[in-house]
Amino acid sequence: MTWRDIIGLSFRNLYRRKSRTLLTVSGVVIGCCAVVIMISLGIGMKKSQEQMLAGMGNLMRITVTSAPQNVTKRSLLDKKGVDKIRKLQNIKSVVPKKVMELGELNLIAGDQARYQCGYVTVVGIPEKDLEDAGYIIKDGKKLTGRPGEVLAGEHLAYQFTDSRRPEGKNMVDYWSDEKAQPYFPILETDIEVAQKNEEKTENSGEGESQGKTSWKTLHKLKTAGVIKQDYDKGEETDSGIIMGMRDFERLQKELRKVVNTKNSREYSQVLVDVDDISHVETVEKEIKKLGYQTSSMESLRKPMEESVKQKQMMLAGLGAVSLFVAAIGIANTMIMSIVERTREIGILKALGCSLSDIRKEFLIEAGMIGFVGGIAGSLVSCGVSWIMNTYMGASLTGDSLAVMMNETASGAALSVIPPWLIGAAVLFSVVMGVGAGFFPSNRAVKISALEAMKA
Repeated sequence: MTWRDIIGLSFRNLYRRKSRTLLTVSGVVIGCCAVVIMISLGIGMKKSQEQMLAGMGNLMRITVTSAPQNVTKRSLLDKKGVDKIRKLQNIKSVVPKKVMELGELNLIAGDQARYQCGYVTVVGIPEKDLEDAGYIIKDGKKLTGRPGEVLAGEHLAYQFTDSRRPEGKNMVDYWSDEKAQPYFPILETDIEVAQKNEEKTENSGEGESQGKTSWKTLHKLKTAGVIKQDYDKGEETDSGIIMGMRDFERLQKELRKVVNTKNSREYSQVLVDVDDISHVETVEKEIKKLGYQTSSMESLRKPMEESVKQKQMMLAGLGAVSLFVAAIGIANTMIMSIVERTREIGILKALGCSLSDIRKEFLIEAGMIGFVGGIAGSLVSCGVSWIMNTYMGASLTGDSLAVMMNETASGAALSVIPPWLIGAAVLFSVVMGVGAGFFPSNRAVKISALEAMKA
């Protein structure tokens, strides 16, 4: 017989026993649906975990700092050290940073130092690495290399107080009012780093002392652009100042006599971005071997990933039980079919039909049951997944199922069915069907033609 004859005969045999075939297919649908939904819940947990971790920080970033002084193998985090890090494999970018606190110095702006801001963090980054730092310019432009140019944090302008307003009402409350504007346009106003001097003068008439404030300008700054706030890239994006390393070291030198700052060759920290999340652990170990301390999201991501894998295996196992039961149903249907069709098998043998063709017929019937059940099960699974995400996701987030899974992020889909999962479900259903029909097909070919004719 040709393949066309075998497939046609298999289809007609299944159609003749519609009720039995439908019940068997229903078992496959339930099993397939159980597996797909369980795996989709696991994928949903993983996506939710990635979304949650991404909100906490850059998963592919390693922050490198100098090891403590008492560490035996300690390396300087200077230019040579940074060059060693750059030579490591799987590195996307390396951004060294120097950080300086202005301490008691202030930023002033406006006539007669009307606007004042204290305790500012200043960050210096090599000019060639500014682009790799990933700062997003919200307003203004990038640094052009002119002396004194800086980038301001998104909320730096809101940190200035108005000295002509009463205490408690001298700052703009941008937390309560998102549309609130700062007292002055920071891109159009020159800022100065200044030292505050207070002199006491005695009032001879009443014998009371009065204070007189003066300001000594130490360095002038010009804001080129305002950076969008992103704590993952550093706190300086909120209310700090970023400048090129040459300007930073020049400012540090000018302030050394006033605030006793150190002009160290070492960087405060180095931000290392890896090309792929799978390489973070390896790169981190290599950096530690160079004698530096590291920190990343890997220490948090790894245990969570292992936890999700365990739960995915548990869910997939629960679904596999249903599919195994469906496989038993297919095997049972095929055995019953052989018992009922013993005479038919004998006639086929008597007509000269080969044993391989008879085996193919039963295997194709089993495969058809698996294929139809896999297709139907996948469609049902997509419908169930949509219902879960639409009507159950919002109520379960942070509730019973989410607490059990302990991995659900707000706004994440509860069930995720990628295309490959549907294809794998259908393929597995077909393979399972053929596998379940293998024993019955072998039994069919072993039936004696003479005995089958007498049945």
